[in-house]
Amino acid sequence: MKRKYEIVVLSKGPFARTLRIYAPKKADRAIVMHDGQNVFYDSDAAYGKSWRALDILKACAIKNTAIVGIDSTATREDDYLPFPIEFDDPNKPKTGGKADAYMEFLEKTVIPYLDKRFSFKFYGMLGSSAGALATLHFAKRKNERFKAYGMYSTPLFVSPVAFDGYLKSASFDPDAFYHVYSGGNETTGETPSELADKETQLFVDDVFTLTNALRKGGAKNIRLDMINSAVHDETSWRVQETLFFSEFAAL
Repeated sequence: MKRKYEIVVLSKGPFARTLRIYAPKKADRAIVMHDGQNVFYDSDAAYGKSWRALDILKACAIKNTAIVGIDSTATREDDYLPFPIEFDDPNKPKTGGKADAYMEFLEKTVIPYLDKRFSFKFYGMLGSSAGALATLHFAKRKNERFKAYGMYSTPLFVSPVAFDGYLKSASFDPDAFYHVYSGGNETTGETPSELADKETQLFVDDVFTLTNALRKGGAKNIRLDMINSAVHDETSWRVQETLFFSEFAAL
């Protein structure tokens, strides 16, 4: 199969990340997506199911939006999670908690590269599961170039104590669009093994916790969606992706 995106590898300091970029000629804006290998084609995706971003753009007749998938690596949880996972075995090295370094890489390396090559007017960011935590952490930085954030199946419960204090003091761009979502059957699908004994109710609780925190932090344009039968994988996230792409393209 001929790929319709180009591959670019950017590196700075400890980071070397692969970008998969689809940029139609009329694109004046771009959505940055985490877990880039899962963005375009099922055959590339870690679990054989992708976001099918190109199909969504075509179905929605969107021509003004580029998609930039940033591949995750073996350090995914360190990159995406602002805090160490609190239920990890205390006798093992902690995972998570190094997201600030990844955020710096995005702001100081990825976005300047995209600006120079494509001159996009503005950006959005979309992520699911741990990628949703990365999106939340980036949203908290209130980068003026970003106008929309999608956070799906956001597992705040991996670090409940840390996120409780974090969200109480968080502030967000009041002019940005925020799309938050949870399925009602999240423990079915690609739920990470370390979460397998957690109840779906934790995801449901967290989507309301996140929505309330966004509102208290100053966000005004928030969309909350839930689908009772939806599981924890791209087949469910695609439905929400369609909504996010359409909202972003209309900004």
